[in-house]
Amino acid sequence: MISKRIGWPLIKAGVLGLLVMLFTQPLSAKPVITEERKYYSFTASSRQEIWQQIQANSPRGVVEKAGEHLVSVAVTETRLSGRYQYQASLTRCKLLSYEPHLKIIIHMPHWENSWQASQQLVDNWNNYVRMVSNHEDIHRQYAIKMVEEFDRRLGELAHFKRCNELKEAIEQIRQEVIGTYRAQNAWFDAKERVYQKNLRWF
Repeated sequence: MISKRIGWPLIKAGVLGLLVMLFTQPLSAKPVITEERKYYSFTASSRQEIWQQIQANSPRGVVEKAGEHLVSVAVTETRLSGRYQYQASLTRCKLLSYEPHLKIIIHMPHWENSWQASQQLVDNWNNYVRMVSNHEDIHRQYAIKMVEEFDRRLGELAHFKRCNELKEAIEQIRQEVIGTYRAQNAWFDAKERVYQKNLRWF
């Protein structure tokens, strides 16, 4: 191993460089993620009644996609926002600190009187709901990736002349990130529909 003494001027320059880097980058707090699961309840005694109740009670009911009428059995709702602190001077405005926020709400069905139905129908329903829950968990994972992407891009922001310009840049990033992950979620849903098209789950 070769050792070499480092002179004080070099050490001081390194410390100053580190301080400049620290004070020019906005301080990031870990994204705050809150999760909630809500249930919409229904009563039914047959497979046909289950579907009728889902159409009537689910958060989105029947939606039309690509010419098909589809039933939204479950829905993953996401809300991306943040808290920001700015530092303004006569010549520029910069993002001093930020804390991204993500709220995830998963809406799922609950069959209240399943105990009155046949065991076969109940077993089929439970298997189906398990598949639906796994599907919504993929949307949840996309949402977490979304807030992580938002956090990363906020950290890359430079200073602006005015704080209004900086705020507009933050909102543009937020909308771009939401749009990117909305497209990915739509792609995933489309792929799942192709996979499930000829399957009967219960």
